[in-house]
Amino acid sequence: MGMMEAQLTLNHAPTVGNRLNAMGLHIAEFSFPNLYLFRKTHDYQVITTEHGMFVSGTTYDKKRYLMPLEGPATAEEGCFDDLMNLLSTGQWDCVFPVPEEWLGCFPESEFHREYSLDDSDYLFFTEKFKTYPGKKMHKKKNLLNQFLKSYEPLLVPLTDDVFDDAKSILDIWQDTTPQEIAASDYHQCLEALELREKLGLTGAMAYADGKPAGFLLGEPLNEETYTIHFAKADISLKGVYQFLFSRFANDFCPDHLYINLEQDMGSEGLRKTKTSYRPDLMAHKYRITPR
Repeated sequence: MGMMEAQLTLNHAPTVGNRLNAMGLHIAEFSFPNLYLFRKTHDYQVITTEHGMFVSGTTYDKKRYLMPLEGPATAEEGCFDDLMNLLSTGQWDCVFPVPEEWLGCFPESEFHREYSLDDSDYLFFTEKFKTYPGKKMHKKKNLLNQFLKSYEPLLVPLTDDVFDDAKSILDIWQDTTPQEIAASDYHQCLEALELREKLGLTGAMAYADGKPAGFLLGEPLNEETYTIHFAKADISLKGVYQFLFSRFANDFCPDHLYINLEQDMGSEGLRKTKTSYRPDLMAHKYRITPR
């Protein structure tokens, strides 16, 4: 089987990006900006065979995987065979991330199919973020109200005019996070800010009494789902994240059914924070290996 392998670069945006967009999935990895910004973290390569195109990557727990860039409905005949042939070389541990919609291609009689909650994306109804309704969201609504009472709030589109303010928030966030800069997503977030137009990212910058308070940066994954890749704020401003999510949902992605806050990667802190917003759906990502 003929195979070409190349490191993922910005030049792949049209070919890889168009294939990902055509699939219309609501899993965060099926996004070219996500792949590109974390290309070094996961050692992303683009594999081209006679019948298909795949991304090769490495998970956080050091498993090498292949990610198809075509869904079952549109894949060329022979694509699945190429995928199985690549796996049979022993260079890769599994196919990942496989959404539930694709499990029919991998019957349990022939494949091990498993997912980890560390990998699963947290999805929330956008309406929930708009107002934080009900008893279970009462604490979030209180924090939002505290922010609105304490400060003169403002949320504006993230443009070149406010780039320096966003950078200042990113620096404040890094200073207050327990993660060392080498382990955090500081550099990926900075690159996302710098390349947001080339990558098709949109975002918003928040102010409190005219002072930079926080920002969000993301993109529509499909017609139903908007994913937030980065959320950074000055946590000395109580309620700033609740304000960011609420106003962003109202003003910047009101027509999307879901907001995807991505996975927690096994981080207890991230899991606690994301769970506290009461996810409406967990999008599991299966690892598939032949029996």
